[in-house]
Amino acid sequence: MRVSGNNQSAPPGTELPDPLIVRLVDGEGNGIPNRPVSWVVGAGGGHPESSNSNTDGNGEARIRWTLGSSGTNTLNAVVSGVGVIIFTAQATNGGGGGDGAQPTRMEFLVQPSDTKQKRTITPPVEVVVLDQDGNPVTSQQIEVKLDLIGERDGGLKGHSHKRTESGVATFSDLKVEREGNYRLRASADGLPSVDSDDFEVRHD
Repeated sequence: MRVSGNNQSAPPGTELPDPLIVRLVDGEGNGIPNRPVSWVVGAGGGHPESSNSNTDGNGEARIRWTLGSSGTNTLNAVVSGVGVIIFTAQATNGGGGGDGAQPTRMEFLVQPSDTKQKRTITPPVEVVVLDQDGNPVTSQQIEVKLDLIGERDGGLKGHSHKRTESGVATFSDLKVEREGNYRLRASADGLPSVDSDDFEVRHD
């Protein structure tokens, strides 16, 4: 599970102010110590201080992250046999996304993953609102709405309306009631809607 450090921002080529922290727990919520975590760059070309770390006695692993090129950077925390947690950060040059920046479009930062019916979609779906230069719009909170698109009504559950924080709307409790193949459609006032990649909801 992701503890802290997501959705930070800093100039390109600089270290984020806060570390990234994940926690590995067992079925009863107890921390699992001494498990390796691999840190893999997803987008932006930055670098973590180390490519591997181990969970401590509380089940937590932490890393410092230096951003790469301007725009969206992602870093994946990978635990073999368990899964992947995605951290997102914005490398900003100061001008983009600041006061007066106007939103022009949206993108899915984290696409919906295949899942089972009535199970929470993980990792959480994230949508970023961008200005004309491709920088996240951080000067205002924008409400983003998600709709489920498919050949049947899948019954989308959870909070499908979220306001952006640092330009990113995070949807952490989405579930689909019925099996099938779907997409998510993000919309916001005054912006063109955008569809996610296809994903599958399987029978539980």
